[in-house]
Amino acid sequence: MAKYNTTRFGEIELEDQDIIQFPTGLYGFEKETKFVLMPFDEVDCPLEWMQSLINPALAFVVTDPFIFVPDYEPILLDSEKKEIGLEPDDPFVIRVIVNIPEAYTEMTANLVGPIAMNRETQTARQIILTTLKYDTRHYLFSEELRKDNVSKV
Repeated sequence: MAKYNTTRFGEIELEDQDIIQFPTGLYGFEKETKFVLMPFDEVDCPLEWMQSLINPALAFVVTDPFIFVPDYEPILLDSEKKEIGLEPDDPFVIRVIVNIPEAYTEMTANLVGPIAMNRETQTARQIILTTLKYDTRHYLFSEELRKDNVSKV
């Protein structure tokens, strides 16, 4: 059991198996190699915090993209799977980083740079998809819902 200080959650105590290791860090945050997933808030919510255990002030909002984009198809190369300890046919968990503006219905997710996790070993890697099918700022809510929210403000 180890203790970590965080800006958002104060001091947290974690078991080794709770820590997600990113051997190569995240793009733009290469030195950030240890994170933990934390609940976004008290209610059942599809969002999570991915809190750095190196930089107390750094936390990303992440989500399971399949909740919002059921036909999302992130394809990992066998070499990318191997980097996080997966065999070619092993299942893995995907999370995407979310941006939440003041008008939450304008929330977007980076579908180009998903995070693939091996939950058995708690090893993860951010990958970059080369398909033009996805965007780094993919709206998670429909255009209709976004327009309705703007008209009510």
